Amino acid sequence: MLTLKIFKIVVFAIFDLFVFIFCGIYMMGYDDFYEESQGEYFSFSSMETEYKIVWGFYNFWIFLNGLLLIYFIYRIYKKFALK
Repeated sequence: MLTLKIFKIVVFAIFDLFVFIFCGIYMMGYDDFYEESQGEYFSFSSMETEYKIVWGFYNFWIFLNGLLLIYFIYRIYKKFALK
């Protein structure tokens, strides 16, 4: 039973890393084709729609990871504080 939990955690961590890798590699396209005439670097005015979507999803994913981290810290605190 413990090995199943560890397996789930490892699979989730790998999936989480793949999401970050995907977003990073996809945003490399923005870096490659950025032109100063389109606006300031990494401003929404200089991004095409596809890069805006990926950048928004990336920030949303970071937010979800933060919430998950807070939840895990709460669960660990609850487990050890009650003993």
